[in-house]
Amino acid sequence: MIIQKRTARLFIFLLLLTITLFIISLSVGYSRASVLDVIDFFLGRTSASTSLIIGRIRLPRILACVLGGASLAMSGILLQTLTRNPLADSGILGINTGAGLAVALVVSLLDINQSLVMSSMPLFSMLGGGATVLLVYLISRRPNRNISPTRLIITGVGISTMLSGIMVSIISKIDDYKVDYIVSWLSGKITGDDWSTLIIMAPLLIIVWLLTYSRSHPLNIMNLNEQTALALGLNLQKERLINLVLSTALAAFSVVLVGNITFVGLVAGHISRRFVGSNHRLSLPASMLIGIIILLSADTVGRLFLVGTGIPTGLVVSFIGAPYFLYLMTKLEK
Repeated sequence: MIIQKRTARLFIFLLLLTITLFIISLSVGYSRASVLDVIDFFLGRTSASTSLIIGRIRLPRILACVLGGASLAMSGILLQTLTRNPLADSGILGINTGAGLAVALVVSLLDINQSLVMSSMPLFSMLGGGATVLLVYLISRRPNRNISPTRLIITGVGISTMLSGIMVSIISKIDDYKVDYIVSWLSGKITGDDWSTLIIMAPLLIIVWLLTYSRSHPLNIMNLNEQTALALGLNLQKERLINLVLSTALAAFSVVLVGNITFVGLVAGHISRRFVGSNHRLSLPASMLIGIIILLSADTVGRLFLVGTGIPTGLVVSFIGAPYFLYLMTKLEK
């Protein structure tokens, strides 16, 4: 009973913090608006200029952060369960870079001003991320042995570096407008901050969220050792494939919205497990809220304190995530 109350208080705190950050993010920026202006906007009582700033500029960007942060966090939880490694993350395993390479190829070869090209971007990013994680899996596995988490991460970092090099070569052969788009993506700039992209991406991500949460029970069994999981009737090979597809879809779709942002899944997944345990019915929604908080905080800090510097949200997240990653590595080695 005490644990349940503590968990309930934690979720209430995370939810209130998320709502507070959402409202603050809408009210701060180059052109300031008060919290009352934000409330009036949702009630339809603001001026045309305020409605334009909040409704056309800030709200889509913040919703992209919400969708992207939650998806990256959920992807991180799935990959950490799959690899049994708290250091696993879509960025570290190369999924983000693979999806980004597919986006870069589409941008360089096709006209991104056409609606059909933009609407097919999630499919291309999914294929790119899926192909990358499959390549990482095949290279890191050994016959008749379990996958080594260390080999998986080292392989992922190596493949990610190689794909980044390929992207640089692609950038050198396209026009400046497309170069700016790809460079913005590489540095973690919010790229899906328009209503047309959100209308396509939001339903897709919500469907994948629901599918992922419906797998909570098999995911809990996967936390056990392989012999126990098999004894309980779990088809490990099938479940691992499903989790790999879901985690890749979450990471790849988020790439379309928020670009190449890493460490969100790692940090959110680890913090949520620390506070609510390994029960995925709790850790999945907790990690989603934490992922939203991390990305919203980074984006708000960038817009409030780094106006005019051109520093994207992804770099702000890295200032938090990279030290946390090193902290986890040193902790795991002890």
